[in-house]
Amino acid sequence: MPEVINYAQLLVHCQEQVALRTPGYARTYRPEELYYWTHLPFWLARDLPRGPQVRVLDIGCAYGTLALYSRLMTGGQTNCVDMVEGGLAPDLARTFGLHFAPCNIERDPFPWDIRFDAILLTEVLEHFNFHPVPTLKRIRALMADGGRLYLSTPDAGRWGRERRYATYRVMPAPNPALPVTDAHIYLYDWLELQEIFAEAELRPVELDFAPGCNARRHFNIVLAAA
Repeated sequence: MPEVINYAQLLVHCQEQVALRTPGYARTYRPEELYYWTHLPFWLARDLPRGPQVRVLDIGCAYGTLALYSRLMTGGQTNCVDMVEGGLAPDLARTFGLHFAPCNIERDPFPWDIRFDAILLTEVLEHFNFHPVPTLKRIRALMADGGRLYLSTPDAGRWGRERRYATYRVMPAPNPALPVTDAHIYLYDWLELQEIFAEAELRPVELDFAPGCNARRHFNIVLAAA
């Protein structure tokens, strides 16, 4: 019988370990993060096997809560990338064996030749500076056979729109020569998410909503290769 994971208890342990090593996290991001990706820890505990062969990638890992959770839950390898250095505490990575490399997933060379059983993309899609489909295709290519993409992103129907683009369709293609901004660039509604997933040859296999803060909900989605 598969081992039963108390994912809620493990998640609290991971938050405590991050808080011990990351000034400011406990009073800023920790109280909010669970409201963004409420369902993902349970889905990961349900879907992933245990063992050193498991490979997880956290894109835009920030402070590393879900990266650490994946590492401790599976006992496998967890790799992390983020375009902003300094979020993931070096001591956290060293202590728990997290593999970190700075990387803007939209335009930088990917640092490892690995395919992953699970890829986390939490609160990152809305930060994409460029048209989302090329990067989603790139992420799909990093998935192992049977791998899944675990995604959370704000629901534009509850958050409203950013003013940068009238539609994601006019966003530029990824271009190393263009400057990037670490901010909300474009928020998607469900119809738009379905469009970009289909074009990237990804299919949703699970959908639910996290409550968000101030009643502004977030999509929680699991995707497989189409």
